[in-house]
Amino acid sequence: MTGDTRQTADGGRSAPVSGVWHILLVGVFLASIVALPVSQVAIECARGEAVRELRVFARFPTAESLAEYERGLERDSYVGAAVRRAVQRRLFGALHAGNEKCVVGRDGALFYRPSIDSVVAPGFMAGPQAEGHPVRAITAFRDALSTQGVELLLVAVPGKESVHPEWLAPGYPAEGPPPANVDLPAFMQALGEHGVRCIDPTGALWAAKAHGPMYLRRDTHWSPAGLNVVADLVAQAVPPELRGESRFDIERLTIGHGGDLHDMLDIGRPPVVETVRIDRVIDESTGEPVEPDARSPVVLLGDSFTNIYSVPDLGWGDHAGLAEQLALRIGRRIDVIALNDGGVNTSRASLCRRPHPLEGKRLVIWQFAARDLVLANGNWKTMRIRR
Repeated sequence: MTGDTRQTADGGRSAPVSGVWHILLVGVFLASIVALPVSQVAIECARGEAVRELRVFARFPTAESLAEYERGLERDSYVGAAVRRAVQRRLFGALHAGNEKCVVGRDGALFYRPSIDSVVAPGFMAGPQAEGHPVRAITAFRDALSTQGVELLLVAVPGKESVHPEWLAPGYPAEGPPPANVDLPAFMQALGEHGVRCIDPTGALWAAKAHGPMYLRRDTHWSPAGLNVVADLVAQAVPPELRGESRFDIERLTIGHGGDLHDMLDIGRPPVVETVRIDRVIDESTGEPVEPDARSPVVLLGDSFTNIYSVPDLGWGDHAGLAEQLALRIGRRIDVIALNDGGVNTSRASLCRRPHPLEGKRLVIWQFAARDLVLANGNWKTMRIRR
């Protein structure tokens, strides 16, 4: 016998009890397998979307395309997303657990995990003249600008963990030093030896945090106070002959948002909305917010650190970011090419694609995230700039 049996009223034998349970469990298992794709198709049809499951027939199947198809199904699954969100919400609430993108610090502070990884990673300065190395790409870009009479000024923005490590480790010494990748000093020294000007605002941000947070608690980016510290440093480095006489005013607004790191946690509505006061920059001559000027002799290349407080899609207001704060300080509107998640190549590539990239330019300010010295090492492209 394969399981317990029970006698019927007429003296017969019923099916084994364990066999019934086996059949029931197999049925539930098969139903769950079928339910997931059926529910996905039903939701897609209800929303008028293309059925993702049919993408496998869009091209000849290969091992690579099938793996990509499988990843896409996992990524785009509505049911999977709902389950992941529910599990992550409970892990965050009970254990303060993060995920592969986000680390949970003290008192609800959130950190971008790849940025932390870049600080504790091995050094990145081996072979500084190798293809794709940041030193080679930066010096080549400086040389290409210099041949057309244009200066380069770098701004290497540290991550939150380098300025507020106490939000991660309560015992971190108040006197510092700020945590950074082991090869960052060698990188700055190499740039100096090549005559490349680079602003590392870490020290200034570290000193200024005595008066308030320099970074947002649940966002990757600097606070308005941190932005102002960096804007002051960059403006001081702009040559006097490139300053203008335009007059600008500020309009102070209060903005509340949950933060991009909370979005990365994917746990639904944020429990707390962080509130900041931003300074929108207004052109006194028009009464309108200041806009970029493509004819300006100063062009700012950047990423989301440039766009935060400038681009409303990021959720922190508009016309109050790095470009506008520089315009306020130097009395001149500036040209801007800044792309979120653009890495270290996209903004330069966008400049190079212009018909006459450097026409009328005298200074290129290139802002990038210091974490990309490590995370993008080997992928920094050397670019040609046509005349």
